[in-house]
Amino acid sequence: MKPKQTTIEGERDERRRAVCDQIIYRAATMMVGEAGAPVPMMIDRLLTFAAAQAAANEGSARAAKLFRQLADNVERGAFNDLTGENLPPERRQ
Repeated sequence: MKPKQTTIEGERDERRRAVCDQIIYRAATMMVGEAGAPVPMMIDRLLTFAAAQAAANEGSARAAKLFRQLADNVERGAFNDLTGENLPPERRQ
């Protein structure tokens, strides 16, 4: 397998992605901590915003396909390290 080539554009995209992640984290923290929204409401608002943006920019069919792909990735274990679902039952919290 070829090593991943690092480019200035790639590094810039990674930094931009990291900043965007920090902004989303702060927004979620503000919704829950400052506005008093329960976590399910915060998740609903973020997902609704993302779905509306995807539909407006990519079209409804493409947006739905992207959300299905995301759901498939979650079911395949994309966040198992975060949730602990990859651990044996006796080690889960």
